[in-house]
Formats: sequence, structure tokens, C-alpha cells
Amino acid sequence: MSTASGRLRIAVQKSGRLADRSLELIRDAGLRVMKGANDLLYRVENHPIDLLRVRDDDIPTFVADGVCDLGVVGLNVLE
Repeated sequence: MSTASGRLRIAVQKSGRLADRSLELIRDAGLRVMKGANDLLYRVENHPIDLLRVRDDDIPTFVADGVCDLGVVGLNVLE
């Protein structure tokens, strides 16, 4: 886990093609996502998970640096 609070942190796109699809997939998995204090942090009510909404190019860096535990990216970011 990324934080001392023991919450899993997932980086997702804040805008772009995968932004809405990622949140939809997470909600379809039964996670109750609630917008946090700002547009960049969402909390999952029924599990210890936080979603960080960031630029797609920043997601691999957030994961590599340990800011997030995992990230959702498109193939274009991986290449």
C-alpha cells in the first residue's frame, strides 16, 4: 500500500479517452466511488482505495515512484 493509512492508490486519467471508461469499469466492479475534496482525488467508500486523477503521461511515473500502487493507461503510454 502507498500510504500509512493502508489505502490502495490507483492512478487514472483525469481527462481523455480512458478517463470516463476507467471510472465506469471501477464502478461496474462494485466499488462506490465518491469525489473527494477536489477533482484529483476520489475515494472508494466500500473499500480502502483512493483514485488519483492525473495526466495520462504522469501515471507511469506515479507508479514507478511509489506514489500509486497501480495505474490504468492506454497502449500509447506503454509504448
